[in-house]
Amino acid sequence: MRFLLSALFLTTTALAEPDWASTLTQTTPGLLKVPACVLDFELGWNNSIKAGTARVTLQEAGESYWRATAQASSTGFARTLWSYDCTMSSIIRRDTLHPIFMQHSETDRSETCRYRVSFQPKRVITESTILPKEGAASTSTFVCGFSPVEDLLSIILFVRGLPLANGESVTRVVQPWDKPYLTTFEVLGRENLEVEGKSKPCIKLAVKIRKIDRDSLALSSYKKMKTATIWVSDDEERLPVEMRAEIFVGFMSCRLTGKTLLSGSSASSGAPSAASMLVKPPM
Repeated sequence: MRFLLSALFLTTTALAEPDWASTLTQTTPGLLKVPACVLDFELGWNNSIKAGTARVTLQEAGESYWRATAQASSTGFARTLWSYDCTMSSIIRRDTLHPIFMQHSETDRSETCRYRVSFQPKRVITESTILPKEGAASTSTFVCGFSPVEDLLSIILFVRGLPLANGESVTRVVQPWDKPYLTTFEVLGRENLEVEGKSKPCIKLAVKIRKIDRDSLALSSYKKMKTATIWVSDDEERLPVEMRAEIFVGFMSCRLTGKTLLSGSSASSGAPSAASMLVKPPM
């Protein structure tokens, strides 16, 4: 008999709950007033160089879901040092703000990495495809027996939907690419920030990240990012307006430069099909 039944049984059984699971925020986000829109950002490096651009689009995907997409590229002088392009798309439940499917592609000078991720009630299935500029492509699939897990786009909506009182902390598991991280957002306070040439009341949050081993769920430090701070507007929209991070290549920033409301057919992308979100577990 083939090992199919055994493999399926193992991949549908969640791992024992780790100690850090008790620290996860259980609060359900309130009704977040987010219109279908396009947000444009400018990326900076070491406070002196324009490093790239990013665009995030939020559309309705049927009655039950949001479709969030993001595109980013390095530009100018920064691109001569580090050529990088990425696209990401996430299907997010509108009632819980949890993702059900995410796909992501990123390309640098040496390779293209593509990820397809299915977020399920008791596990997360990740299919990774590596396409090197030279050599053969490879595809692997991994199952992490922990849930719930957010993706990079859904966690932004989730955090924005919470009260965010001064001193409050929000901790969730986030998988931005192919591996999960324990991520904590701590509300440091309120302050005004210049946004598109105007002073705007904002909420300041510190971000702390730790790696999670997909097999054992053990925690370890994340050395590529030393510090990170995010500001969201202190209003009903809670727009992300700026991020600053000290990472392994220097100081990076991301600032909101424009917002465009979508209406009519451009505000909707159509409901996702089950077939388009299928990620098969390893055999």
